[in-house]
Amino acid sequence: MSGGREGVTSLARRVPKAEIHLHLEGSTELETLLAIKRSRGERVGKDERGRLAALYTQPDFPGFLQNFRRLCEEIRRPEDLGLIAAALSRRLQEQGVRYAEVFCSPAVFQRLHGIPATETMDAVSAAARGMERTGGPRLRFLLDGVRQFGVPGMEETVESASACGGYDVIGIGMGGDESFLPTGAFAGPYREARRRGLRTTVHAGEFSGARSVWEAIEVLQVDRIGHGVRAVEDPELLRVLAKSGMPLECCPTSNVVTGVAPEWERHPVADLVRAGACVTVSSDDPAMFSTTLLGEWDALHSRLGFDAEDVLAIGVATARSTFLPERDKEALVAAMLEAAAGGGAPA
Repeated sequence: MSGGREGVTSLARRVPKAEIHLHLEGSTELETLLAIKRSRGERVGKDERGRLAALYTQPDFPGFLQNFRRLCEEIRRPEDLGLIAAALSRRLQEQGVRYAEVFCSPAVFQRLHGIPATETMDAVSAAARGMERTGGPRLRFLLDGVRQFGVPGMEETVESASACGGYDVIGIGMGGDESFLPTGAFAGPYREARRRGLRTTVHAGEFSGARSVWEAIEVLQVDRIGHGVRAVEDPELLRVLAKSGMPLECCPTSNVVTGVAPEWERHPVADLVRAGACVTVSSDDPAMFSTTLLGEWDALHSRLGFDAEDVLAIGVATARSTFLPERDKEALVAAMLEAAAGGGAPA
């Protein structure tokens, strides 16, 4: 297996992949958004295009949160979200992604536009299933609560996830502004989610420090941690992560764009790997951060110094950290290793 950039690029393209930290709303490319507006009979002139294009330049993390909300304000119908899901499926298929767990935030559209969660997920799931029938990847969904909506909002997200199981919803997450409420404040909703058999993850250790990750592990008892990169600030936490194998949903480009990592040379992923943590890789909000999963695999090598074997190991860890049944995980890993050895092509 070649360790140079050309080798890693070729590897990334031919290996079937999984992605586990991917926001549906943040996957909406500008041209998709413009097509949605036209489908609603809205005229899109030069000024409107310029206004919407500004949503794809992120000055910092607070600015990104504002742009994310403004983007969601433009998504006004369940069928808009169906178009976004179909477009995402096509792009994932082009990248050789076989399986993805996708965050979706129905609570945002309920508050902005009065769309019930069941209508949102009906449209999203139908689009994803339709694409899968024609060769697209298998998509499953995590309903993403918003920290700023407080504990009652997270309770609503758990209820919605239970009600939407028939729409390929398998669990919950929570994103937003980590400074609004401490992670441990959401123990109740997460306890209820576990009781209902939902899988769980939470954004922690992104803009808040190591304490947020501790609370995710000890109080929320999550299955995975979104980002978690600031765990490097606490050696004892690193030891716990290495021992437990708790997956960290790392999204390197996202961290650099939002300022979580001040520059590529100071990104903590290499330190996490050296400490023995279970590091995975995903694209987060790919359209808003101008990246793709292929781009993230490339960045692991060209920006962060991992060789081809290390990049593949992180990709395999991502597949093994999915919420797929064990049998399906191992089938995907076997396909990855076969393709990496030159014995197969992306499925």
